[in-house]
Amino acid sequence: MQSEITTIGAPVMLIGLLVGFFLCFYGYVIKSLLIRLRSVISGSIVFLFIALMSYGRESFMRVLQDANPLGALWKVLFNPSDYRGVLLYLVSFAAGGLILFLLARKNHKGIELIVALFTAFSMSLIIFFLLLSFLPLTPSFIVTAVALVVILALSIAHFESYMALESAIAGSLMVAWLLSRFWYLQFWLFFALWAVFAFLGILNQMHMMTKRKEVTHA
Repeated sequence: MQSEITTIGAPVMLIGLLVGFFLCFYGYVIKSLLIRLRSVISGSIVFLFIALMSYGRESFMRVLQDANPLGALWKVLFNPSDYRGVLLYLVSFAAGGLILFLLARKNHKGIELIVALFTAFSMSLIIFFLLLSFLPLTPSFIVTAVALVVILALSIAHFESYMALESAIAGSLMVAWLLSRFWYLQFWLFFALWAVFAFLGILNQMHMMTKRKEVTHA
Protein backbone atom coordinates (compact mmCIF):
# COMPACT_ATOMS: atom_id res chain seq x y z
CA MET A 1 0.00 0.00 0.00
CA GLN A 2 1.33 3.42 -0.88
CA SER A 3 1.92 5.94 1.88
CA GLU A 4 -0.60 8.71 2.46
CA ILE A 5 2.25 11.19 2.85
CA THR A 6 3.77 10.52 -0.58
CA THR A 7 4.04 14.19 -1.54
CA ILE A 8 5.76 15.19 1.71
CA GLY A 9 8.06 12.18 1.91
CA ALA A 10 9.10 11.92 -1.75
CA PRO A 11 12.08 14.39 -1.67
CA VAL A 12 13.48 12.85 1.52
CA MET A 13 13.01 9.37 0.10
CA LEU A 14 14.71 10.30 -3.18
CA ILE A 15 17.77 11.74 -1.43
CA GLY A 16 17.93 8.74 0.89
CA LEU A 17 17.70 6.33 -2.03
CA LEU A 18 20.48 8.11 -3.92
CA VAL A 19 22.75 8.00 -0.86
CA GLY A 20 21.80 4.38 -0.16
CA PHE A 21 22.48 3.19 -3.72
CA PHE A 22 25.82 5.02 -3.82
CA LEU A 23 26.94 3.46 -0.52
CA CYS A 24 25.70 0.06 -1.63
CA PHE A 25 27.54 -0.07 -4.96
CA TYR A 26 30.31 2.55 -4.80
CA GLY A 27 31.12 3.09 -1.12
CA TYR A 28 34.67 1.82 -1.62
CA VAL A 29 35.37 4.78 -3.93
CA ILE A 30 35.24 7.11 -0.92
CA LYS A 31 36.91 4.64 1.46
CA SER A 32 39.08 7.18 3.30
CA LEU A 33 36.14 9.54 3.79
CA LEU A 34 33.92 6.68 4.96
CA ILE A 35 36.49 5.57 7.53
CA ARG A 36 36.64 9.07 9.05
CA LEU A 37 32.89 9.48 8.87
CA ARG A 38 32.39 5.99 10.30
CA SER A 39 34.59 6.73 13.29
CA VAL A 40 32.56 9.86 14.07
CA ILE A 41 29.25 8.02 13.71
CA SER A 42 30.48 5.08 15.80
CA GLY A 43 31.62 7.24 18.69
CA SER A 44 28.49 9.39 18.59
CA ILE A 45 26.09 6.43 18.59
CA VAL A 46 27.89 4.50 21.34
CA PHE A 47 28.24 7.53 23.64
CA LEU A 48 24.60 8.44 23.01
CA PHE A 49 23.57 4.89 23.91
CA ILE A 50 25.61 5.08 27.14
CA ALA A 51 23.91 8.38 28.02
CA LEU A 52 20.49 6.88 27.33
CA MET A 53 21.17 3.84 29.49
CA SER A 54 22.56 5.90 32.36
CA TYR A 55 20.08 8.81 32.34
CA GLY A 56 16.97 7.77 30.41
CA ARG A 57 16.90 4.00 30.85
CA GLU A 58 13.17 3.81 31.65
CA SER A 59 12.28 5.90 28.61
CA PHE A 60 14.58 3.79 26.44
CA MET A 61 12.92 0.58 27.62
CA ARG A 62 9.53 2.01 26.66
CA VAL A 63 10.94 2.86 23.22
CA LEU A 64 11.73 -0.82 22.67
CA GLN A 65 8.06 -1.70 23.19
CA ASP A 66 6.72 1.02 20.90
CA ALA A 67 5.19 0.19 17.53
CA ASN A 68 7.35 2.91 15.95
CA PRO A 69 10.68 2.64 17.84
CA LEU A 70 12.57 5.18 15.75
CA GLY A 71 9.86 7.79 16.18
CA ALA A 72 9.63 7.06 19.91
CA LEU A 73 13.41 7.31 20.26
CA TRP A 74 13.40 10.69 18.55
CA LYS A 75 10.79 11.96 21.01
CA VAL A 76 12.90 10.79 23.95
CA LEU A 77 16.06 12.42 22.60
CA PHE A 78 14.34 15.74 21.93
CA ASN A 79 11.76 15.86 24.69
CA PRO A 80 10.88 19.59 25.12
CA SER A 81 9.98 19.03 28.78
CA ASP A 82 13.39 17.53 29.61
CA TYR A 83 16.01 20.13 28.70
CA ARG A 84 18.63 18.51 30.91
CA GLY A 85 18.26 15.21 29.09
CA VAL A 86 18.35 16.83 25.64
CA LEU A 87 21.55 18.70 26.56
CA LEU A 88 23.14 15.52 27.95
CA TYR A 89 22.31 13.55 24.79
CA LEU A 90 23.62 16.27 22.48
CA VAL A 91 26.86 16.65 24.45
CA SER A 92 27.36 12.87 24.59
CA PHE A 93 26.71 12.56 20.86
CA ALA A 94 29.18 15.32 19.98
CA ALA A 95 31.85 14.22 22.47
CA GLY A 96 31.71 10.59 21.36
CA GLY A 97 32.15 11.49 17.71
CA LEU A 98 35.07 13.82 18.45
CA ILE A 99 36.86 11.36 20.76
CA LEU A 100 36.68 8.44 18.36
CA PHE A 101 37.63 10.62 15.39
CA LEU A 102 40.82 11.65 17.22
CA LEU A 103 41.54 8.07 18.27
CA ALA A 104 41.01 6.70 14.76
CA ARG A 105 43.76 8.96 13.44
CA LYS A 106 46.39 7.24 15.60
CA ASN A 107 48.16 4.12 14.34
CA HIS A 108 48.23 1.79 17.34
CA LYS A 109 47.02 -1.80 17.76
CA GLY A 110 45.15 -1.08 20.98
CA ILE A 111 43.38 1.91 19.47
CA GLU A 112 42.53 -0.08 16.34
CA LEU A 113 40.82 -2.65 18.58
CA ILE A 114 38.83 0.10 20.35
CA VAL A 115 37.75 1.55 17.00
CA ALA A 116 36.72 -1.92 15.81
CA LEU A 117 34.67 -2.47 18.98
CA PHE A 118 32.91 0.88 18.59
CA THR A 119 32.30 0.19 14.90
CA ALA A 120 30.76 -3.23 15.54
CA PHE A 121 28.60 -2.06 18.45
CA SER A 122 27.29 1.03 16.66
CA MET A 123 26.44 -0.92 13.51
CA SER A 124 24.63 -3.56 15.56
CA LEU A 125 22.55 -0.82 17.21
CA ILE A 126 21.56 0.50 13.79
CA ILE A 127 20.61 -2.99 12.61
CA PHE A 128 18.68 -3.60 15.83
CA PHE A 129 16.45 -0.55 15.46
CA LEU A 130 15.85 -1.19 11.78
CA LEU A 131 14.79 -4.77 12.56
CA LEU A 132 12.68 -3.58 15.48
CA SER A 133 10.50 -1.69 13.00
CA PHE A 134 9.41 -5.05 11.55
CA LEU A 135 10.12 -7.79 14.12
CA PRO A 136 9.34 -8.32 17.83
CA LEU A 137 11.99 -7.47 20.41
CA THR A 138 13.40 -10.97 21.01
CA PRO A 139 14.02 -11.97 17.35
CA SER A 140 15.51 -8.52 16.70
CA PHE A 141 17.87 -8.95 19.64
CA ILE A 142 18.96 -12.45 18.55
CA VAL A 143 19.68 -11.40 14.96
CA THR A 144 21.54 -8.33 16.22
CA ALA A 145 23.67 -10.41 18.63
CA VAL A 146 24.74 -12.71 15.78
CA ALA A 147 25.45 -9.70 13.55
CA LEU A 148 27.54 -8.12 16.32
CA VAL A 149 29.83 -11.16 16.55
CA VAL A 150 30.25 -11.38 12.77
CA ILE A 151 30.87 -7.64 12.37
CA LEU A 152 33.39 -7.57 15.20
CA ALA A 153 35.33 -10.54 13.79
CA LEU A 154 35.45 -9.00 10.31
CA SER A 155 36.40 -5.51 11.49
CA ILE A 156 39.27 -6.89 13.59
CA ALA A 157 40.55 -9.31 10.93
CA HIS A 158 40.47 -6.97 7.90
CA PHE A 159 39.09 -3.50 8.53
CA GLU A 160 39.44 -2.27 4.93
CA SER A 161 37.44 -5.16 3.49
CA TYR A 162 34.93 -4.79 6.29
CA MET A 163 34.37 -1.12 5.41
CA ALA A 164 33.47 -2.09 1.84
CA LEU A 165 31.22 -4.84 3.15
CA GLU A 166 29.57 -2.53 5.67
CA SER A 167 29.06 0.14 3.04
CA ALA A 168 27.19 -2.32 0.84
CA ILE A 169 25.11 -3.65 3.74
CA ALA A 170 24.36 -0.20 5.17
CA GLY A 171 23.41 1.20 1.76
CA SER A 172 21.16 -1.74 0.97
CA LEU A 173 19.55 -1.50 4.42
CA MET A 174 18.83 2.18 3.83
CA VAL A 175 17.28 1.51 0.43
CA ALA A 176 15.20 -1.45 1.63
CA TRP A 177 14.05 0.36 4.77
CA LEU A 178 13.03 3.51 2.91
CA LEU A 179 11.07 1.57 0.30
CA SER A 180 9.45 -0.63 2.94
CA ARG A 181 8.42 2.21 5.26
CA PHE A 182 7.26 4.42 2.39
CA TRP A 183 4.98 1.79 0.90
CA TYR A 184 4.31 -0.18 4.11
CA LEU A 185 5.82 -3.38 2.76
CA GLN A 186 5.82 -6.53 4.87
CA PHE A 187 8.98 -7.79 6.55
CA TRP A 188 9.66 -10.53 4.02
CA LEU A 189 9.68 -7.95 1.23
CA PHE A 190 12.00 -5.71 3.26
CA PHE A 191 14.33 -8.66 3.86
CA ALA A 192 14.19 -9.74 0.20
CA LEU A 193 15.02 -6.24 -1.03
CA TRP A 194 17.86 -5.93 1.47
CA ALA A 195 19.29 -9.36 0.58
CA VAL A 196 19.26 -8.70 -3.17
CA PHE A 197 20.78 -5.21 -2.96
CA ALA A 198 23.34 -6.29 -0.34
CA PHE A 199 24.45 -9.27 -2.46
CA LEU A 200 24.83 -7.15 -5.61
CA GLY A 201 26.54 -4.34 -3.70
CA ILE A 202 29.04 -6.71 -2.03
CA LEU A 203 29.88 -8.33 -5.37
CA ASN A 204 30.45 -4.95 -7.01
CA GLN A 205 32.59 -3.54 -4.21
CA MET A 206 34.69 -6.69 -3.84
CA HIS A 207 35.26 -6.58 -7.62
CA MET A 208 36.36 -2.95 -7.28
CA MET A 209 38.78 -3.87 -4.48
CA THR A 210 40.25 -6.74 -6.52
CA LYS A 211 40.78 -4.55 -9.57
CA ARG A 212 42.43 -1.82 -7.47
CA LYS A 213 44.81 -4.35 -5.90
CA GLU A 214 45.71 -5.74 -9.33
CA VAL A 215 46.49 -2.23 -10.59
CA THR A 216 48.58 -1.53 -7.47
CA HIS A 217 50.65 -4.71 -7.81
CA ALA A 218 51.01 -4.39 -11.60
